[in-house]
Amino acid sequence: MHDSKNLLLVRIVFVLTKVASVLLLLILLFVVVSVIATAVSPSPILLRTPNKQLTLRTSGLDVIFRFEQAKQPSHAVTSAFLSALPITACNIVVLFQLRKILSTVLEGNPFVAENARRLRYIAFALFAIAILSTLTGALTGRWQQEMIQLPGVQTVVRWRFDPGQIGVGVLILVLAEVFRQGVAMKEEQDLTI
Repeated sequence: MHDSKNLLLVRIVFVLTKVASVLLLLILLFVVVSVIATAVSPSPILLRTPNKQLTLRTSGLDVIFRFEQAKQPSHAVTSAFLSALPITACNIVVLFQLRKILSTVLEGNPFVAENARRLRYIAFALFAIAILSTLTGALTGRWQQEMIQLPGVQTVVRWRFDPGQIGVGVLILVLAEVFRQGVAMKEEQDLTI
């Protein structure tokens, strides 16, 4: 009974990773189409700014941002979308490897050398996501800083690094090594018997 509950949970997670993979691929497709459409359109379609300004309307206040001719917000949106591409690709790698690991669990043979390798791929993808998120956040912030000039207001671009993502990557690398050694011990034990 306990094993059937665990297998059901693994099946649910397996299906959820499949759904998440499809959603990420759709997002990736949307980003690519949006970037291409913005690049070929004479007037940017992602963020229309008539009269070179963007107005944010609230119930009691309108905030109007005025832009220079060469610094239209659509370029910032395009750069943000472009920077999301490698991060999305890394997330797809994580989900793909996780699905392969879960499929070996469903087959009843999770302790194989390929799963240790898959865990390492997941860890390296998490490292890449942490680094890319930091870089793209700073670059997008810099572009926004150049684009939006408010009199009397100082803007500061921050490098925000998430050490938690690196910590999770290190933890998964350690788990991959433990898994690799466990597989080696299992193979040695199988040869002894």
